[in-house]
Amino acid sequence: MKKNIFLIVFALVSFAFSANAQSCCSSKAKDKTSCAKKTATTEKTAANGEVKAMLVSNIISTSDKTEKFTVYGNCGMCEKTIENSLKDVNGVSEADWNRETDEMTVTFDAEVITLDAIKQKIADVGYDSDSHRAKEEVYNSLPGCCQYERPEE
Repeated sequence: MKKNIFLIVFALVSFAFSANAQSCCSSKAKDKTSCAKKTATTEKTAANGEVKAMLVSNIISTSDKTEKFTVYGNCGMCEKTIENSLKDVNGVSEADWNRETDEMTVTFDAEVITLDAIKQKIADVGYDSDSHRAKEEVYNSLPGCCQYERPEE
């Protein structure tokens, strides 16, 4: 949601500067030099507005963290299930599992959700991580191609 606020602010700032530049050049200004100066000023102001918008974004997302950890799996279906287990989780903005390395990369708001809770959500759909083990019955309900070699407890 915080990133959505940033995008809305950024779009409004961009639109405001764009509209200002268009109104100058579309008017019946006899002095083209005046219009060019106003456009250059508007572009400078727009650039400053973008910098300000980026600073707002950094303030909004200061609690975002990116963590990497191991999640065991085998195939593309595993990848889809693992990533989808975090798709609609409040506080998680990105989740990517690399099936070649078994490495999970998650970006999340640490004020909303913990890394421990994220790993538990993945275990709840049948996949072990470096610190959380899926329940035996959930693991056993995975399709045959998704039943990876489980690490020792």
